[in-house]
Amino acid sequence: MALTPLLIMLLVKMHKPVPVSKDVPPEYEQIESDEPRVVIIGMGRMGQIVARILRAQRVPFVALDLSVDTIELSRSIDSMPVYYGDPMRPEILRAVDADKAEYFVLTADDPETNIKITELVSRLYPHIKFIARARSRFHVHRLLELGARPIRETFHSSLEISRETLIGLGLSPERAEARIQRFQSHDEALLAEQHKVFNDRDALIQSAREAHDELQALFDADVIEERGV
Repeated sequence: MALTPLLIMLLVKMHKPVPVSKDVPPEYEQIESDEPRVVIIGMGRMGQIVARILRAQRVPFVALDLSVDTIELSRSIDSMPVYYGDPMRPEILRAVDADKAEYFVLTADDPETNIKITELVSRLYPHIKFIARARSRFHVHRLLELGARPIRETFHSSLEISRETLIGLGLSPERAEARIQRFQSHDEALLAEQHKVFNDRDALIQSAREAHDELQALFDADVIEERGV
């Protein structure tokens, strides 16, 4: 099961491309929606994982993508309810019963696309909640402005790499985990503070400089506390 995304990536490379134009197979444009609780936009690696978890939990969902290759492979391997459609078109949103959904999960590779979709869908369906992939802190701030919950695509994997590095350098797993938890809490608090001034470049730079000193002081305090134990 864990190998499914890797298998899909491999098959995409081997698979002969199908043109995405007026030659799109009709069955890919025939959307059959059954009042989904979740609409997933983008069925790449992240979207595939979300879809598999939702399906295992028996949560009704529907997914949209603009890659016929991805749709074909998602259907053939996992029998996913994936359809060809541009979520920027209101008629496509109506076809997937977007008005019945509770969440839109936006996992497109291009963060600007996720922002534009959030803007459109929130205007058409104000009740919908959004969880969106964000590539940078700038995208996080823009999504927060729209009321979406941003997920930083590399943040948690970077924390895991840092944790393993600290252990490799001699910290115990417990102390390495404590450092990572400290950093995560500090960074999340910093992000919330920076959101108040994210349109002010000078204020952001000053905030980042101050945050560096604060975090170093927190880590130094941890070391002193550990030595005193």
